[in-house]
Amino acid sequence: MQRMTRAFTKDTSGRATSASCFASRLSRYAELGPDECEFIARMEDSERSAARGETLMTSGHPAEELFVLKDGWAVARSLPRNGRSLTLRIYLPGEVIGLTTLGTRRVPHDVHMVTAGSVCPFPRDHMTAVFQRAPRLAALMTAIASLDQMTLKDRLAIMGAGTARERMAHFLLDVHERLLFTNPDLGRRFRLPLRQVDIADVLGLTKVYVNRLLRSFTDEGLIQIDRPYVRILRPEELREISQYENRYDDLDETWFPRNPVNL
Repeated sequence: MQRMTRAFTKDTSGRATSASCFASRLSRYAELGPDECEFIARMEDSERSAARGETLMTSGHPAEELFVLKDGWAVARSLPRNGRSLTLRIYLPGEVIGLTTLGTRRVPHDVHMVTAGSVCPFPRDHMTAVFQRAPRLAALMTAIASLDQMTLKDRLAIMGAGTARERMAHFLLDVHERLLFTNPDLGRRFRLPLRQVDIADVLGLTKVYVNRLLRSFTDEGLIQIDRPYVRILRPEELREISQYENRYDDLDETWFPRNPVNL
């Protein structure tokens, strides 16, 4: 699949400026028209800051809002078992938090900010308008949600059958590839704001084991760490270790409707 260039708007002086990170992520798959960019912008009208540790969604509560994560990182966590919870998903800038709640009346998992950032909450019934008035956007969001589910299954598979080394390699590559989608000029160096205890919750390991693995990867020249930054030095070897497959390069848009957005 050929990746598209990111969407742009114009400021008051007529100069081109980058659109929202959400529009940027979507435009990597399909070139967005001005009306579609405007429709997306309406989802980000209520931007607000979000503090580190803030709970965005609480398990068991009515599923009434979704969020565009504009800045910062968030995680979905399972309910604690034996005093420990598992990180089920990491949300990165440009991603929508809460798409998985569309099939249920109540929030299935807690979602917390792990860094400070900003979010754009919007009511769940806004998705009704997306399906009714912007069917191509609805198809695109549905397809991306499908890819998200496929990557989740890949992660579950490596969590169940992979070694700790394979899990770490898969984790680093997956975060890097997803960050590249909203920042294609990122290169191999990226910010990893998670603490080692947070990474341990993602991988189902102990903090001590995570520390040992990161030291091992550094000593082998696979990565370079300059906290909070990580540089991927030998991506092909990490792919060989984890058998990582970038699902986001395999989106099929041939079935998307072509009718324009109805503003």
